Amino acid sequence: MTRFNFPRFDWIDDGYFVTEERDLRQIKRVLIITMLLNFLAMGIKVVAGVFTGALSLIADGMDSLFDGISNAVGLAGLYIAGKPPDAEHPYGHRKFETIAALTISFLLFLTSFQLIGAAWNRFRYPEAPNVNIWIAIALVAAMGVQAGTSFYELRAGKKLNSEVLVADALHTRASILVSASVLAGLVLVRLGFPQADPLITVLIALFIAKIGVDILIETVPVLVDQAPIDPQRIADEVQRVDGVESFHRVRSRGALGSAAVDLHVRISPQKTMREADLIADNVRQRLLALDSVTDVTVHVEAQRGSDLSPGDRMSQLKRIAREVGLTMHETEFNRLEGNLFLDVHLGVDPSLTLGEAHDLVECYAQTVKQQIPDIDEIHTHIEMASTQVQEGVPAPERIQQMVEAETKNIIANIPSLQNPHQFLILKKQNEDNGYYVSFECMIAADMPISTAHQYASQVERELIQRIPEVIDVSVHLEPPRTT
Repeated sequence: MTRFNFPRFDWIDDGYFVTEERDLRQIKRVLIITMLLNFLAMGIKVVAGVFTGALSLIADGMDSLFDGISNAVGLAGLYIAGKPPDAEHPYGHRKFETIAALTISFLLFLTSFQLIGAAWNRFRYPEAPNVNIWIAIALVAAMGVQAGTSFYELRAGKKLNSEVLVADALHTRASILVSASVLAGLVLVRLGFPQADPLITVLIALFIAKIGVDILIETVPVLVDQAPIDPQRIADEVQRVDGVESFHRVRSRGALGSAAVDLHVRISPQKTMREADLIADNVRQRLLALDSVTDVTVHVEAQRGSDLSPGDRMSQLKRIAREVGLTMHETEFNRLEGNLFLDVHLGVDPSLTLGEAHDLVECYAQTVKQQIPDIDEIHTHIEMASTQVQEGVPAPERIQQMVEAETKNIIANIPSLQNPHQFLILKKQNEDNGYYVSFECMIAADMPISTAHQYASQVERELIQRIPEVIDVSVHLEPPRTT
């Protein structure tokens, strides 16, 4: 029994698997012929053992039986491993072969236990087997079948570049040594040492148990998702990809011949989504080129620790909004206990449903967190973004006079503001909500923008409070004109 390394499969975009240039039908035919030859050797040994009562010969027959069973598992594995992933088995069907091998290991243990029990009874109640020249001829014939099988399978394995054939041929060659030890034991029995038969039987039973242990060592790690690939081997490939600044959480699972890899790569936050996708695809293709990898998942993140200036951060936010299909109206950053919070107003197409708009805004928030990692939390506000020109209805003379008078009264109490002018007061057509007010006002050119914003906000709030008909005010501040 040995580990089965099946031909590698590569995933392509349309969802199918393509095999390497290797004639699988020839490999299957070699396995079928090898299986039949192993069963033939098993039959010769078991029949001879039953007629002579030689336990060691029966035990050797059991070893040949499991050689044939291993060929059957190899055939089943070639069939199962060739099936592409589906909805119920997204990682493929390779573990079915692992489960089959695990079942065989328990059968090996059971056989070993029974052989040891039979050998113990033979020790307690000695009974010399009937060894004659015909039994020796039968055993030599069986060894000849094994030798021919090993030679045939090894040559075919090298010709077809099949690891499973080569490995199984080498194991069959090792089984010939077991048969040789049985033959030596029968010679000792013939010479007057009947205890040699149960002793050789115990040794073969332990050999069979060792095969079962080897199978457990190889199959259990697959079932418990032990990493089949050294992370350093993956790291050596990923760090060669241009654009990858760092990577982490490198993981692999599955059997060595069909491993699935997933990892997180970090790239510059200045990269566009398209550039990031191309870098991730380069990582994926390089890892798929490894002999033992059949599936790769790459998670893209922005490189942490990138020191973006406020201007660069704002440019990033606007660029991401454009790529997602949104407009960014207003932003505000706040820092609390070391964490940076973003409050942003995003404009969406008015024709969208609430669900569609929410999906766009959620996509924007996730992209921002990936590409600007120093932003810890994002609060979004959905607004309508429209490129249509809306018809307005001019305000009555009474409202215009009231607005201008109250505005001048408010500004009179704020010495830094002067000369309110170019008033625009209107109501949107088909709307009864109230009036929209816009005007310009002078302020000193050296006034800090934060202070100027506070003054404008104060005017907007007080004007809405004093005139209930006004629902929105926009104050445009500008420095005094120089002539």
